[in-house]
Amino acid sequence: MKKLLFVFNPYSGTGVIREHLSEVLNVFTKAGYAVVAYPTQCAGDGINKIHEIGAQFDRIVVAGGDGMLNEMVNGVMSLPKEVETGYIPTGTVNDFASTHGIPKHVVEAAEIAVSDNVKSLDLGKFGDKYFAYVSAFGFATDVPYKTKQSAKNRWRILAYIVNIIKCLAPKRFKAACRKMHVKAGDVEFEGEFIFGTISNSRSIGTLHLLVDKHVVLDDGLLEASFIPRPRRIKGWIRLYKSLKKDDFNEAQSLRFVRAPEITLTMEPTTFTLDGEDGGEHESITITAANKVLKIALPERILTKRERKKARRARKKAEKRARKAKLKEEKRAEKAQKKVEKKAQKAQKKQKKQEKKGS
Repeated sequence: MKKLLFVFNPYSGTGVIREHLSEVLNVFTKAGYAVVAYPTQCAGDGINKIHEIGAQFDRIVVAGGDGMLNEMVNGVMSLPKEVETGYIPTGTVNDFASTHGIPKHVVEAAEIAVSDNVKSLDLGKFGDKYFAYVSAFGFATDVPYKTKQSAKNRWRILAYIVNIIKCLAPKRFKAACRKMHVKAGDVEFEGEFIFGTISNSRSIGTLHLLVDKHVVLDDGLLEASFIPRPRRIKGWIRLYKSLKKDDFNEAQSLRFVRAPEITLTMEPTTFTLDGEDGGEHESITITAANKVLKIALPERILTKRERKKARRARKKAEKRARKAKLKEEKRAEKAQKKVEKKAQKAQKKQKKQEKKGS
C-alpha cells in the first residue's frame, strides 16, 4: 500500500483544516494511501518532520498558508530521493494556489493533492534555501511574517492592510529603500529601490500587477521586478501607469529582467521567501532550479465563470447535506421522545399496579 505523509498547520487561516480533517483523511484513504498525519507545533516544524521521515513516503501533502508550502519545499529538497507532493491552501493569501488554480475548498484541494496529474515545476534557489514562488525585499515585505496569527485568523486580509498602512510612516518608508547592484545574465544596473521581487508566479500578494503576464512556470527562468524609489508625485503616477498598462520596459518607474540567475549586491537588506523571513544579506545569488518540484495540480485552471458555477453547485450540495442532517436529527429526536413517552407510560402503569397490589 502506498504511504502518504500529511503535514498541516492546524491554526492556518481560520483553522478550517480542523473542521474538515476527517473528510480530508477519508479522501487520502480512498485514493489508496496509508496516511500518517502530523500537526505542526511551531514555525519550522514542518521542514524538520519532512526532513526526518519524508523519504519513507510515496507522497507528501501539506495544508496551510504559503509559509507551510515553503516548509514543504525546503523539506522535500533535502530528501535523498524525489517524492511527489500536494498542497491544500488554508492560509490568508495563498498566492501559489491562485497561480496554479488550486481551489480553496479543502476537500476539493485534497482530491487534487492525491490525483495522478503530477507536474514538474521550477523553484527559486536563494543561497542554500528554496522558495516556491517569490523572494522579495523592501516596503511592507515583512508584513506577512510579522502579522500575528491570531490577527490573521480574526481579521483575514484586513490584518495585513493595517500593518501595510503602518509602513507608510516616513521613517519606515525611507528605511525600506535599498541601494543595490543587479546582475542578471548580460544585463547590469544599479539604483535605490523601494521594492523588489524575484519570482516564478502569476500572483504576488494577491496582486497581478506586479507580475508579467507571460510567465512560464517551468522554463528555468526567474522574473525579477525592481521599483526605483519615486522622488516626486510624478514618479508615483508614472509607476502606477506602467503597472496598469503591464509595461515592464519603463526603466524610470520599473526595472524588469528575466534570467536563470540573478546576483544582487547591496547594503544590508532583509528578504522574505514565500512570505517568510529570509534573513538579512549584503550579497546573494538567486537561481532557477528547473523542474525539481513534483506536485499534483489541477488538470487545467478553471475560468472565472466555471469557478462561480462550481462554487454555486458546492453550496447547493452543502445546503442539501445540512437539510438532510437536520431532518435526520429531528427524526431521531422525535423517535427519542416517543421512546421516553412510552417509558413514562409504562412507569405510570407499573405504579398503578403496585398501588392495587398493596
